[in-house]
Amino acid sequence: MIINCEEETLMHVRVSMAMTADGKTADEDGEWFPLCPYERQRIYSHMSWSDAIIVGAETVMNTDISFMPPGSFGRPIRAVIDPSLRTDPSKKIYTSRKGSVIVFTSEKSYSEKADRVESLKKVGAEVVPLKESEEGGRIAVEEILAFLKKNGAEKILVLGGGRTNYYFFRNNLVDEYYITISPILLGESKYTPISGGSFPFPGIKLKLIEWKICECGEEVVLKYAPLRRP
Repeated sequence: MIINCEEETLMHVRVSMAMTADGKTADEDGEWFPLCPYERQRIYSHMSWSDAIIVGAETVMNTDISFMPPGSFGRPIRAVIDPSLRTDPSKKIYTSRKGSVIVFTSEKSYSEKADRVESLKKVGAEVVPLKESEEGGRIAVEEILAFLKKNGAEKILVLGGGRTNYYFFRNNLVDEYYITISPILLGESKYTPISGGSFPFPGIKLKLIEWKICECGEEVVLKYAPLRRP
């Protein structure tokens, strides 16, 4: 995947998710299911591989983890997409002080929510205002990648949520898609690996690169490469 900054430079975007056997990433209250120790280690491995981790605001609000692998400090950069500045500065992603955190928000929120901007800065986060698109205040993920590239990040890990994933897939920015299927059923829930929009038939086709049964014996781990759309 090519992102144009000052010159054309190759960036690699990896999306990693876990879902239930009925396609949910959390229950209707946003609470996610516990990962098996092996899946947790796989996530840590993805984190260690990356130069920057991207998460959406709702994922930050529904979890309370640092989004850093154990023992790491400084890298990877953690980037939060928060157009409305909804995230709580007391969350561990901000308070862990393990490395830099960049909050990407809209220019409108940056100018209208000075108190929230200041509270995020007080816990060490850098708040970056970006121009909103015409799609309901959305921030263009291409601009986020370009900013991260200028900060030395080339290997990008996207950890959701579904809306964040959607825009990366929609804009042909994903190189690898890892999905682990857990033997759990949650039923009705809005939380899925891809949400916030749809891809008209035939959708985005994926090429299966590898699959395996998790070491726990209960989960299936899949790796796909999305096929580029015109």
